[in-house]
Amino acid sequence: MLVERVNIENNKSWNELLTSKYNIFFDYKFLKYNIEFKKDIEFHHLIFKSADQNKVLALLTGSEEISNTGKAFYSCKGASFGGFIWRDKLDVLDYQMVISALKKYLIANDFKTCIINNPPSIYLDEFNEEYEYALQKEGFNLTKYSLTNIINLSDFDYNKLKNPLKRSIRNSSEKIEIKLLSKNEPTTYMKKFYNILLNNRMLKNIRPTHTLEELLYLKNNLEDKVIFFSSEIKKTLTGICVLFLVRKDVILNFYLATDEKYKKYRVADYLLYTTINWAKENNFRLYDIGTSDAKGTLIEGLYKFKKKFRAFGYLRKSYSINF
Repeated sequence: MLVERVNIENNKSWNELLTSKYNIFFDYKFLKYNIEFKKDIEFHHLIFKSADQNKVLALLTGSEEISNTGKAFYSCKGASFGGFIWRDKLDVLDYQMVISALKKYLIANDFKTCIINNPPSIYLDEFNEEYEYALQKEGFNLTKYSLTNIINLSDFDYNKLKNPLKRSIRNSSEKIEIKLLSKNEPTTYMKKFYNILLNNRMLKNIRPTHTLEELLYLKNNLEDKVIFFSSEIKKTLTGICVLFLVRKDVILNFYLATDEKYKKYRVADYLLYTTINWAKENNFRLYDIGTSDAKGTLIEGLYKFKKKFRAFGYLRKSYSINF
């Protein structure tokens, strides 16, 4: 097994596998924003190849930093999650071989800790947990988990929603206009767009992960994979939504925020419903509304809001090992 650290900007092997197994958090065009906006991340991306055939078996996004216990490898800072992209037709023995090679590589390069933040297993084309089995067999431990709510779009249907939500959607449709934004929206409009997000998050004593400039950078560089929606009532901006096309068939709702002054109009319900429908009409398989907990505590109101849309809970799991 060959383990190679690579610069992914123009790496042919990386981009060939990424073309067939796309994941936005493995895309240099996405990760580059961390460099452009000086996030001070030392990336350390790895390719795993079979020694006999020189065939790429897996990609692993990575970053390194010095922690209290020494040099730490994370997969991956600057993204919602990392983990591996695997070549087709591998099995648990292949996974163990790659993970064993990762451990040997990290030890040889003086790493003391490895933390891998994985996406939900349901993101896989064929749901299975063989990779997690291999992680645990190789000594990794589940050290952190978070609940994210995901809609199977093939099962999503307006008629399956409960009556109060259906009434809310019908009433909102008469008052609210939803817009799919381009990358050429006026600067003044985008500032209002971002202010709704900023004010909404500040009410919760948090700040958005991205600045307006960072969001616009991502939109301009990944136009078809970073999607902006807005809601308006009588030409007044009342809500925003930012979607990431994480995989070719998976949408992640990264931001959903509304103006509190328009809460009585159920803007969030209608904006979320409209973007779910948009994803279904565009043949996506899954719509991930995002996590419903913070610092290990379930946010009950947020969780119940997402469950209204038939969004079931799945785990984002983090595995770690010390050397």
